[in-house]
Amino acid sequence: MTYPNHRPTDLPDTITGSGRRYRVLAGLLALACGTDVIGVWWVSVVHPTGQTMEQAAFAGSLIGARFVSDHARSLLHVVSLPAAIGLVLAVLLGALWRGSRRRALWAAGAVVAINISTQVLKYLILWRPDHGLSQRFGGMNTLPSGHTAVAASAAVALVLVTRPRWRPAAAWAGALLAAAMGYSTLVCQWHRPGDVLSALLLATAWGALAVAGGAWADEETQGAEAPGETSPVGYRAAPVGVTSAGRLSGAAVLGGLGILSGAAALALAVLNWRGVLAVGGTPTPATIQALGRTGTFIAYAAGAVGTVAMACMGMAALALLTPRAAADGAPRVAH
Repeated sequence: MTYPNHRPTDLPDTITGSGRRYRVLAGLLALACGTDVIGVWWVSVVHPTGQTMEQAAFAGSLIGARFVSDHARSLLHVVSLPAAIGLVLAVLLGALWRGSRRRALWAAGAVVAINISTQVLKYLILWRPDHGLSQRFGGMNTLPSGHTAVAASAAVALVLVTRPRWRPAAAWAGALLAAAMGYSTLVCQWHRPGDVLSALLLATAWGALAVAGGAWADEETQGAEAPGETSPVGYRAAPVGVTSAGRLSGAAVLGGLGILSGAAALALAVLNWRGVLAVGGTPTPATIQALGRTGTFIAYAAGAVGTVAMACMGMAALALLTPRAAADGAPRVAH
């Protein structure tokens, strides 16, 4: 049996159409995350009640700091700028060694874009209105979190350069790294919850934009790189029993965990909001004190759980954008 030497333009519309569909979805995800960054800033920084909620979480973090502050501070000091650059370079060099030049270049671009845009937004575009609760940082805007952005950029790079077969595992590892860093900045009182959430959203937005731009373009028609039977003229058949559902189930579980965590964080945030309004809702230190230990701990828990939710959902969403042709193990085109 012989196989014609098809070009990508000769492949069925179901394959090329799938690639276009996933790029469109990636673009929509990037737009949604970018919009949410502004939304988080407005709610948690510009709005007086939101600033009060954030300050309550800041005060409540002292409770959690008694148990994990030493480990969190160690992580913050380990993930310095040189260490982050080394981690990213290791990820990119690993991709180049495996012959994934396209993915490596897009991942490098995403890392640079995430970290530069974080600094530009923080210092040149966004601001923090003075509602009487900004004494700790001298009224300076701290959104998005730079440390979280560094860790999240490494997580995004890992997902972008990983082959489809291992992409769900990369998403889990990236989510763990990003969530650990974000939580560490909270418990060590380096940042407020809104700072961390906006950094995670920004990283997801740039990662999705890389996918929309063509980071995984070779997977739209070539199929997965997993071991399989090789057919004549350079075609590779899909491994037996490997389907898109099987490949991406790990990412779906991660996304489900993120959704459940997000629901819990939202419920805690509602309790926080109602608690702030119940004691007057004014952005003053007296309001924070009136919330008491329980109220501030609820605010802190909402931020901590929300950090886990955003990290899980962001990395899972990127992994689930894998083109169906790659996930299903579509035939590889000869070059």
